[in-house]
Amino acid sequence: MNLALIFQNDIAAFLPEFFLAFSILIVLLHGSFLGVTAASLYTYLTPSMVRVTSVTLFLALLLVINNPIEVQTLWNALFITDYLSNWAKFIVFVGLLFCVSVSESYMFLARFRAYEFFVFILGIGLSLCLLISSYDLLSIYLSMEFLSLIFYVLAAWKKDSYFSAEAGLKYFILGSVASIFFLFGSSLIYFSFGTTNLASLALLTESLSGFSPFSYFGLICVGSALLFKLGGAPYHMWIADVYEGAPTLVSLIFAVVPKVAFFVVILRLAFTSFWSFFPLFWENFFCVCGLLSLFIGCICGLGETKLKRLLAFSSIGHVGFLCLGLASGSMEGVFAVLFYIVIYMLTAAFLWVYVLYLDLTANSSLLTFADAIGLVRSNPFLGFGVVLMIFSLAGIPPFGGFFAKLNIFIGLVDSSFFIVAIFAVLTSVISAFYYLRLIKIFYFEKNNNWFFFAPLTKGGSTVLVISGLIILFFVLSPNFLYLLTYKIGLSLMV
Repeated sequence: MNLALIFQNDIAAFLPEFFLAFSILIVLLHGSFLGVTAASLYTYLTPSMVRVTSVTLFLALLLVINNPIEVQTLWNALFITDYLSNWAKFIVFVGLLFCVSVSESYMFLARFRAYEFFVFILGIGLSLCLLISSYDLLSIYLSMEFLSLIFYVLAAWKKDSYFSAEAGLKYFILGSVASIFFLFGSSLIYFSFGTTNLASLALLTESLSGFSPFSYFGLICVGSALLFKLGGAPYHMWIADVYEGAPTLVSLIFAVVPKVAFFVVILRLAFTSFWSFFPLFWENFFCVCGLLSLFIGCICGLGETKLKRLLAFSSIGHVGFLCLGLASGSMEGVFAVLFYIVIYMLTAAFLWVYVLYLDLTANSSLLTFADAIGLVRSNPFLGFGVVLMIFSLAGIPPFGGFFAKLNIFIGLVDSSFFIVAIFAVLTSVISAFYYLRLIKIFYFEKNNNWFFFAPLTKGGSTVLVISGLIILFFVLSPNFLYLLTYKIGLSLMV
């Protein structure tokens, strides 16, 4: 009874996670019991699973919004709840709802019959919530492994596809190496400071004048593992092959959902626990990774002819912008990173939903630019929306992507990173070439064959409308998003 009273606030703050864990069991039982009946009657189980999963995610979203505990460490400081974690969980659940809403038609036409996919969706939600709230290196590692195990399975979901098997195997091997690096780095940090708790590390490093080489090497290992999960250079080797080989619905999940969670972890490490390392370590680390990501993202994307690989290299470039925002080491840089994540997630969701519907009508499993020819004549409104989203991704005003990049540049200039800012502008200009090449193919290339595009479902249309309107009409009312990211960034410093 006393223990229940001690952890009463912890249980209240952890209600979304408890609800998701319980819901995973319910959905698993629901699918397994109805699966036998569905197989015997030759019916289709996915619509029922989509409804159950959507309701579960929406209820978890409401629990996150109405969290009664504002700021508190939980379960002996293994986890934390604050405004940053609540905001990040909200973004994650919105992204998962986007993915579930477009999954029904894709799974029907791609002949996916397994109900376990939706159990994995809820598992992704639970693991990301635990990762966002983690306040200890060990809880970060366990949450990260929980997420990675689900991603390994999803990447190799197409059992009859050589590309999917290759994607799953490559992701598994490289992901295991990244996990080893994280554990090794954590052990070196524990060796140097005697604790793995982020709050304790912040107190220990605050007044230290000198640091041991073990702590630097440990931070390099931990930071490298986190950047691997984000797909930032020079840890980007897996991302193009996995995005291309995995089913398009899984690539949509990889591209849209997890980035915000890993950046929350990086923000806690760099700006809370090891803030005193910033001038000597984090500044150089983020600068090198950011510049490499921008260079590889713009150069490797120039010769690509496959849509999914092009979006993968584009993702590497955008992770580079986010790393440069962190390298500035200022509050403006943190605000710019949080703002950029929101804009990028919405833009990526729009474009990946378009690729998802394009995949349903293409003749081959590898989408090329040629498969996009005829979209503007078949569905002019969708084609025009895709073009505007590409403009936003390229950073052309007055769309949201332009202001996201502008904030990064402002943070760099305020911190006197003039050469880095110039390099970022140049790589952004170069990468605009392959975005504009896509638009040229949409509007000016001729196709002698008949073309047909799958009609949009209600779920897909909803995702496109919500993400598209926020990006396109951001310039009419930008203050809400700016004030929101400022409040979130300030909560990190409290």
